[in-house]
Amino acid sequence: MVNHGHSAILKAVKWFIVLLLALLAIYPLIYTFISAFRTLEEFQTLPPYALPRSLYLGNYIEVITKSSIPLYFLNSMIITFFVDIFVLVFSTTASFAIAKMKFRYNNIVLTYFLLGLMIPLQCCLLPLYLVFSDMHLTNTYLGVIIPQTAFGLPLSIYLCVNFFRFLPNDILEAAIIDGCSPWRIFLRIVIPMSRNIILTLALLRTVFCWNDFIFSYTFLSSKRLQTITLGIQDFVGAYGYTDWGRTFATVSLTVVPILIVYFFLGKYMVSGLAEGSVKG
Repeated sequence: MVNHGHSAILKAVKWFIVLLLALLAIYPLIYTFISAFRTLEEFQTLPPYALPRSLYLGNYIEVITKSSIPLYFLNSMIITFFVDIFVLVFSTTASFAIAKMKFRYNNIVLTYFLLGLMIPLQCCLLPLYLVFSDMHLTNTYLGVIIPQTAFGLPLSIYLCVNFFRFLPNDILEAAIIDGCSPWRIFLRIVIPMSRNIILTLALLRTVFCWNDFIFSYTFLSSKRLQTITLGIQDFVGAYGYTDWGRTFATVSLTVVPILIVYFFLGKYMVSGLAEGSVKG
């Protein structure tokens, strides 16, 4: 009886800790969405933890109709889409060649790619900016897409190689005997069997690219090409004055696409990371 009561107390304590950590993690998000409904007067008079007096939609209306935020959203979507496509295409094809098409220097090639994990991206910003300036790639989509793709490849290739190594060779050998070319094997067999890892890479790149600030800030100065993370600065005026209502509304709108993507692909991300790292 004592042991049963002791285990119940331990279970209650564990659930309390879990709920507390979950609340701490989600509180900033809740605060952001609630603050988006505040008026300017409420920001000036009410304490930070107070609820808004009403669901004021003016902040969202002004952000959508009177600011450049929709354009920034479009820019972020374009950059994120092409980064995802390039990373998936390059990482899956390179990983398939390294893991399944045995050649003399495949381990050296893999090591070369993995060295990219050791390079801090901040060390590359100035050289990249000088090179891109000479190539007239600053203030272009490519100026952000290329480095985002390059820095996304090492981790993506690492996960893909570890996953592809454990694909059954018997199936691939049977396809070769039936006359399938390497490209056909890759497209018809390997890709369908790799859905989890592909969706994992897509989700990881989407989150990192959508939230990117440093590459966009470095290579984009034109207002018409700025991304959503840069666009939030539009609401910071002279002497540090900030329109908090529109800022919180913009931040909440920025978070929604990532929440939707993670809601639908989150389970694939967990299984894909497990298959791509633990197996290796």
